Amino acid sequence: MKPGVIIPFVLLFIVVVHGQWPYNPYKRTYGAIWPLPQEIQTSSKVWSINPESFKIVSDYQCDITTDAINRYIKRLFPIAHERLSHPTENVLEALYIIVQIICPIDFPSLKMDESYKLDVTRKTAVLKANEVWGALRGLESFSHMVYYNKTSGYQIRAEIVKDFPRFPHRGVLLDTARHFLSVNALKGNIDLMAQNKFNVFHWHMTDTESCPYSSRVLPKLDHGAYDDKHKYTIEEITDVIAYARLRGVRVIPEFDSPAHAGSWGKGYPNVLAKCFAEGSADSYEGGIVDPTNNETWDFLETLFQEVYKVFPDQFIHIGGDEANYWFEPCWENNKNISDFMKVSHICMPYFVQQIVKNETDLRFNQTDSKKEISLSCSLCDSIVHVWQGNSYYEMMEYMYRVTAAGKFAILSSCWYMDYSYGLNDWVLFYQCDPQGFAGSETQKALVLGGAAILWGEWVDETNMFPRLWPRTSAVAERLWSSPNLTKFPNDAWPRMVSRGYPVQPSYGPGFCDLEYRAKLPI
Repeated sequence: MKPGVIIPFVLLFIVVVHGQWPYNPYKRTYGAIWPLPQEIQTSSKVWSINPESFKIVSDYQCDITTDAINRYIKRLFPIAHERLSHPTENVLEALYIIVQIICPIDFPSLKMDESYKLDVTRKTAVLKANEVWGALRGLESFSHMVYYNKTSGYQIRAEIVKDFPRFPHRGVLLDTARHFLSVNALKGNIDLMAQNKFNVFHWHMTDTESCPYSSRVLPKLDHGAYDDKHKYTIEEITDVIAYARLRGVRVIPEFDSPAHAGSWGKGYPNVLAKCFAEGSADSYEGGIVDPTNNETWDFLETLFQEVYKVFPDQFIHIGGDEANYWFEPCWENNKNISDFMKVSHICMPYFVQQIVKNETDLRFNQTDSKKEISLSCSLCDSIVHVWQGNSYYEMMEYMYRVTAAGKFAILSSCWYMDYSYGLNDWVLFYQCDPQGFAGSETQKALVLGGAAILWGEWVDETNMFPRLWPRTSAVAERLWSSPNLTKFPNDAWPRMVSRGYPVQPSYGPGFCDLEYRAKLPI
């Protein structure tokens, strides 16, 4: 989808189409939209806004827009301001929302339309979208455009915005297995994702350290949780999914397998393989499932059938992380399993096909590494999640290989947010482009986007928000906006702080009009 050429209708307008935003990236702007829109016409005209009379209205009947209107009318004016002293012709009176397609009863999906057009050149601004998901993105953009002037109160520039995402998959992974994160923390992060126009919450639910998922069909599964206070009930998970839906965010769960599955063995020990050191008869638990045991396949089929019912998204994620590190020391040194592998020609695609043998409607995301996936194996409906590569060249080589095999791909290798890459490391996040490999246009069309990753070994609720934000805002702009743009994440920092979130400064000294204040027991 390529935007057309916009001809200025007054001489004062500047047209920016897939180009440079005319601001210094190291200087905070006021009223700039994040991520940078695909097309924007901006002018010198400025509207004033009276918080006591301004309205957001729509004839569109939908629970998603009703909830969003109530949310944004509260969010627009965080700083108390006295009523305007006298009427003026330059007052923006309302925002009117128009959505073309009827309200969805289901959930956001990979194919949802997030495009919108926002016109703020008349007294009543107009937001138009084909689907409600685009209306949500447009509302967020409108909230960015409103800024506070200490002498004039709330203002907004007369602008016309035409916008749509560059990629359909823009995700953030949270790891609730290494450190448990409360439902409120998950919801808070979903809010910040929506404010940065991310649309996929990748929920790394389980790992070797713990399994906080309370299954109804496998009641012993949560024996792998740290304790009874560190579990998610089905009701709590459903609540998170519903919360995300109202913000246009998909929830894709990950149940890592065949490795990183040690916590499953706390309730179902028979599903785990016995591992042997080379030349030793003494076994140890390696945290990888046993593919020779029929109980393993029954367990996996039961688990994923339930997961598919609980999570409405078309996709689930089965991990596959670091399986190559476990095959040789465990499966290949266990004679029963190694003999089975020779007969069955077992590989990661085989493992997936066994899981879904009775659930043909399921679709899976997968990971890619040297031994985790044989690209000659056919899994036509899978998406390969690339998080391998020790250099940008290696990352792009993986993306090339996956797309050359005709498979859809998403990238995470260069966006590990639990790592610190030095001061202003957001600059590095911009330099990573999921389509940065030397492939054909057909290959690049198979790139669906990417996801920022926050592994939880050293992350809990005390540092989750500042570790992610606003560094991840740079990833948001890389995945939403044109690749040819100026970077200025200092806009995202004060906005998120003013909304009450403990996010870290973008860079260097500075202050916000509304700053986060820690609440301590003193």
